[in-house]
Amino acid sequence: MGKAPLKIVWTTERINSLGKLMKPWSCFELLLSVPESEEQCEMLSRLFQSIQDSHNALLQFGDNSLEVLADVAKEGVWKNPVLLKIISQQPVEAEEVNKLVKREGPAFLQLRIKHLMKTNGIPQATTLSKLCKESTEISNTAPFLQAYITCLCSMPPNEESIKEIAKVDCKDALDMICNLEAEGQDRTAFILCTTYLTQQLQTASVYCSWELTLFWSKLQRRIDPSLDSFLERCRQFGIIARTLQHLFFLIRVIQAE
Repeated sequence: MGKAPLKIVWTTERINSLGKLMKPWSCFELLLSVPESEEQCEMLSRLFQSIQDSHNALLQFGDNSLEVLADVAKEGVWKNPVLLKIISQQPVEAEEVNKLVKREGPAFLQLRIKHLMKTNGIPQATTLSKLCKESTEISNTAPFLQAYITCLCSMPPNEESIKEIAKVDCKDALDMICNLEAEGQDRTAFILCTTYLTQQLQTASVYCSWELTLFWSKLQRRIDPSLDSFLERCRQFGIIARTLQHLFFLIRVIQAE
């Protein structure tokens, strides 16, 4: 006589443990990395089913923390109509974006943007981050502004991107540079810092210029330790500088090196 199938009793303790094991952000990152052609493979189908089963179990205790993850796994990571428009660079209404924000939340959208940036989807990441930073459904838009400006700095400069970058307060730009450096993205931080410093030299603005020059010199030396390269870049900056104060700042970092 065969054994009866094991029946799992869902206690509060077991549910809490399940919630800790099934981390939505880690699972979502995994789903984002799956190529569309492999979404139907057996192993992934089992993962999708596991997510759905976990969501159903948690719902019995009033916990819907896996709802978005379960919906995404069921629908397809990039199959949402609004996301499809963004990926194909079609116009998207603000109301549509707000619905997407309400559905997924800022955390998942940040992961989407980071994934697009890592997989050479800069134009799509630029569009998505711009739409999110303008959404009325997001209270803290700073991470999306940083992603948007970073995307602009990663693309060949044009008149529109220069105007967009110029809109950002220099103090906010410094915060972005610090954040990128803390995340180990020195090259991106350097591009951002160089962009803002160049803009200030050309417009004769000295707001936060010393901090920018100091950050730039540190990042320049870290990325390219050559003293000759550093001096040449300082010389180039000196040529376009329109104020004596900027020249003084450049002299100070040269003396420090």
